[in-house]
Amino acid sequence: MKKIDENKTMLQQKISELGYDSLRVSIFNEPSENRMEWQTRIEYDNSTNDYRVYSLADRASVIGKIKSYSDYQEAADTFLTKLKLTVEYNKLRVKQNKNPEYQSPLWGE
Repeated sequence: MKKIDENKTMLQQKISELGYDSLRVSIFNEPSENRMEWQTRIEYDNSTNDYRVYSLADRASVIGKIKSYSDYQEAADTFLTKLKLTVEYNKLRVKQNKNPEYQSPLWGE
């Protein structure tokens, strides 16, 4: 678990460096913990030793596929890419005068 804690800290620092603090994320929580709408999640499954990356939609339902990785760096890269795409998608929605998924200063409203 020490490695998971280190990876969690590194991801939290990277999120802050990118200015993504207002995004809805869950880092290495249990699948049923801390779920919220429009959240991007990265989890570690002790039983399979896999990392899982996925996003939630409205009513905290899974959107798209849950991607599994045996390599932490691949999982982290996918997680950060999903965050970047979340920002780009919601900026576009605001630009098109549509409602974003949720409120964040990153959308430039």
